Amino acid sequence: MEKDQHCSNETTNDEKNGVKLQEPGEIIKPLIPDGTVPELVRRLYGLTVEEWKELDSYDDKNYHILVDMETNNPHINEVWEHGYVLKILNTMDSKRPIIVEAQLAIQKHLRDRGICTQNPVLNIKGNVMSLERIYANGNGEEERYGDYIAKSCTQCHMYPQTFYNIGKFVGQMHQALKGFHHPFYDTFTTLWSLSQIPKLSEFTFVVKNKEDYRVVTEIIKSFKNEVIPQFDKLQKGIIHGDINEQNLLVYEVEGQTIPKEERVSDISGILDFSDVTDSYIVFDLAICICYMSIECKLIDVLDVGGHVLAGYFSCAELNSADKDVLHTCVAARLTQSLVMGLYSNFMDPSNTYVLTTGKSGWPVLHKYWNVKKEELYKRWWNIVDSYK
Repeated sequence: MEKDQHCSNETTNDEKNGVKLQEPGEIIKPLIPDGTVPELVRRLYGLTVEEWKELDSYDDKNYHILVDMETNNPHINEVWEHGYVLKILNTMDSKRPIIVEAQLAIQKHLRDRGICTQNPVLNIKGNVMSLERIYANGNGEEERYGDYIAKSCTQCHMYPQTFYNIGKFVGQMHQALKGFHHPFYDTFTTLWSLSQIPKLSEFTFVVKNKEDYRVVTEIIKSFKNEVIPQFDKLQKGIIHGDINEQNLLVYEVEGQTIPKEERVSDISGILDFSDVTDSYIVFDLAICICYMSIECKLIDVLDVGGHVLAGYFSCAELNSADKDVLHTCVAARLTQSLVMGLYSNFMDPSNTYVLTTGKSGWPVLHKYWNVKKEELYKRWWNIVDSYK
């Protein structure tokens, strides 16, 4: 490990506070036998499952379920006809159920301030989660997983004005999160936090393409040398940590007379609070720009950041240090997503969802990293000015 002062202090604090990160080779995704989902929902929530489908995921197990309209759960006044999402936590998080308490607290904080988030359904006992024993593959080995249900979701359409709307939503969310505190986030971090980029070096063995590997190692080094030394200058705060197209809920803007496939969407809510940390504001924006760039099909991917920033600056601000590191942070998140996608597929070849970013992500990463920072910023600020 490179003996950078900031990196060294962070590692020491993580160890002191008992923070445990996933290690290479460690499997934390739960193994769920056939028939488990309807049995859990019936016994815990008093609902009869008619259909269920596993949703894409990295470490947890998520299921979209449709249920019969009858229930004996006294805490469900009306059965949701569109279905629910059942989440079965991974083995690491299920050992610290306070993570669910913290996630529900931040979701309620946002809802109280006009930001739509998933809403938990109480089980028969009036609890938001339950710790259960599940036997994997019938071999008698016990694992414990928490579960809770939230109303189901949709995805986002990607157009320049939509990028602006997404940036504006991120700014509004950051404004709403000011003043939020939960003691869990005083020490919590995840392998997916951008502050953990140096640890990514332990997983880069899965990158077999030489040119990809060169760029990946170069970006990790750049993050260590250019971003970490500025940590004390960056704006701190609670961040979502995973603002991507699959975690954003959208609705079609009313009054559009153009063809349906070209209509602009606005943001109605956000899902998945498993990567929330007390970190640096700019990380959220970098993560957002990263995934919006990957999804971009209609404009040059190098212009996406300009539209997102224009929306963000309509209701929030970045300081000079935030702006200075943004370029490297976007590249770091692209790298993180690509490397961890390859690693997760290496550990579980049947999980092809984790390769989603890689389909268009590698070309985006190379194009993004090859452009000079000054040239990229000039494009972005010109776009920002065009909205004024």
